[in-house]
Amino acid sequence: MTLRTTVFSITGAAAAALFAIGSMAQAATFGELDTDGDGVLSPEEFVMAYPGASEAVFIAIDADGSGMVDEAEHSAAVDAGLLNQDG
Repeated sequence: MTLRTTVFSITGAAAAALFAIGSMAQAATFGELDTDGDGVLSPEEFVMAYPGASEAVFIAIDADGSGMVDEAEHSAAVDAGLLNQDG
């Protein structure tokens, strides 16, 4: 193995590790997103978790109109592909 091959191998491994870390960040559990532990996501917690999401997205996900997103509503939105790290 040459020095060049070794450098590219290490760089590829580092890129793969960074990709895995990014994927883990996107897969945060509802409990991790619910920073105050009250069992629902407030609009503030929602924006922190999904900074690119609009108010309209929050309202659409809040199926019961409570002004909060509960775990079932969040799960349904994730399953439907409505949420990602960018909102």
